[in-house]
Amino acid sequence: MATALSAQADENFWRTATSSYDSLDWQKKFTNGTLTFLRQQATWLGFTAPPSAATRILDYACGPGVVSLAFLPYATSIRGIDANPQQVIEYNRRATGANLPAHLVHAVTGDLLTAPVDPIFATPEFTDFDYTICSAALHHVDNPGEAIKQLAARARPAGGKLVILDFLVTDTTRPLANKPDEERLQLNAEYRQHSHDNTHMKADNSPGHSHDHSHGHHSHEHGHGHSHAHGHGHEHGHGEGNRHGATPHGFTLQEMEGHFQAAGLTDIQSFVHPGKLEVTGFGDIVIFLTQGTRK
Repeated sequence: MATALSAQADENFWRTATSSYDSLDWQKKFTNGTLTFLRQQATWLGFTAPPSAATRILDYACGPGVVSLAFLPYATSIRGIDANPQQVIEYNRRATGANLPAHLVHAVTGDLLTAPVDPIFATPEFTDFDYTICSAALHHVDNPGEAIKQLAARARPAGGKLVILDFLVTDTTRPLANKPDEERLQLNAEYRQHSHDNTHMKADNSPGHSHDHSHGHHSHEHGHGHSHAHGHGHEHGHGEGNRHGATPHGFTLQEMEGHFQAAGLTDIQSFVHPGKLEVTGFGDIVIFLTQGTRK
């Protein structure tokens, strides 16, 4: 039986936080809500604690390490990647503060979604993961379908999983949809002052579809469940005619699962958070998880 990382570290990974990423009250509540949600779905995602075998995780767009902290009890090694070097510094500072050696938990600055990709990411250290996880970042990407294909390729063949956490979009959950320009920009400025900056990720300018999913568990065959909310907000520029939230800051379940299918993933399932998390400047946000398995 493999040794879980949590046997070598504890909540100091998060208690040592000093960055503005989680200094505000709403950020702390959002972070705690995200951590709780991820840990509650660990069994659904196929994790075991302690891990029954070596379990490698890629935490993409890792920020200061929310996903990594959530899954420490289930992993034997974790690699983080983020385009923002300040977030990478913070991630590694927390890992060091929790006495996690760099060969087990470590983040680097990088971008897997924009060519040319650094050759270091073709090495065994950054390929064939048991889990490739991207949290609350995909809604920044110009072409999320292509991004999912790129991230899925990081999972090991014949059983590796891609897991995406993002915001659920419906007619009633499009952020800032009904706010005037001045208020919308002011609120977003406040948010961005205290949020991570995914510099390589831009707004999706494709037209969004809006479907209401009052579900918990959902698959591409059919869905079951209840509605949930939680999120990280980020302001982007939008194309003409896409103002006030007409372009989604998130996805419907059908959209996300469609991207997974197009990437060739199987056993696609989604789970929607049953509660709501508040993000300043955006109000209540609903979050969800989608997972799929690489053939």
